[in-house]
Amino acid sequence: MTKKIILICLCICTSVSFCFGQDEETENGLPELKITGSPVITVFANYHAGIGSHNEVSGFELTRAYLGYQFNLLPTVSGKVFVDAGIPPSESASHEVMLKNAMLCWKDYGFTVNAGLISLLEFNLQEDFWNYRYIIASFQDLYKMGSSADLGITAQYQFAPWISADLSFTNGEGYRRINRDNNYRYGAGITVSPLSCFTFRIYGDFYNVDYVKDQRTISLFAGYKCKVFSLGTEYNYQSDVKGTSGNDYYGYSIYTNIPLAKKWNLFGRYDNINSKDIEQNAWYMDARHTAIGGFEFHPFKQLRIAPNYKYSYNALSGSPFHEIYLNAGFKW
Repeated sequence: MTKKIILICLCICTSVSFCFGQDEETENGLPELKITGSPVITVFANYHAGIGSHNEVSGFELTRAYLGYQFNLLPTVSGKVFVDAGIPPSESASHEVMLKNAMLCWKDYGFTVNAGLISLLEFNLQEDFWNYRYIIASFQDLYKMGSSADLGITAQYQFAPWISADLSFTNGEGYRRINRDNNYRYGAGITVSPLSCFTFRIYGDFYNVDYVKDQRTISLFAGYKCKVFSLGTEYNYQSDVKGTSGNDYYGYSIYTNIPLAKKWNLFGRYDNINSKDIEQNAWYMDARHTAIGGFEFHPFKQLRIAPNYKYSYNALSGSPFHEIYLNAGFKW
């Protein structure tokens, strides 16, 4: 099924590129719209093996495959359509194929407006700063505080080169579900770069889940980047999850990248995710500490390979988990 969908998407992308590149006569005297674009392919894969008491856990994984087409309609209007084949939350043996993006973008006069099934801005900066999505997702994405894409509208305005603000109005349920209720997620953020090497961001949103109790999220980020190294840290808090009063969870993430040579980098990350009153109210079962460290080899532009070590400790079960990984990311 996955192969058929990917083949169909490739055929559509080829047809669109061919058809809109032709010089056809206009109808009713209307000007012809010239469309240019290119296909995009991204694949994440790994081999992993448990260490010690978990040495029976091992195997190859194809965790994600993106296939899509990005195009330009006008100098100020662009768009993209992406299909995402990934492992579903249930971690079943088969991959789940979903439409990830189907959007248009208008950019002019300092404004950027995205509409449709769009990529969100909630943790986009943090993900770019972490820069190792093919190894592990950024904090909010990994611990389900928000989705990377959703149906709705986002708007950004660049007040000056060092400050911008953004607003979002979305379904709030991510790209895996189509919202047919009257619940929406409203978000706002400010990004400030007082110096070229420093970046700060604050973001907040609320989601009116069935009008019972608003789920609220706040995120703080600070990053420093220079030629020698980069260091980013973020704190995230989400209260009344899915409208349930008292179901709050929160945590922080610290990550760094150190270039060693032209094709080699050293990276590391530490996450701490916890919930409110964990001993009395153990509604969140994934409270844990996670540490990741390794090397990245970048043989050419499209391919990245990273041997790394991952340690995880579940705060409720009290059990540590050690794994070694060999991750690979391909993007064209």
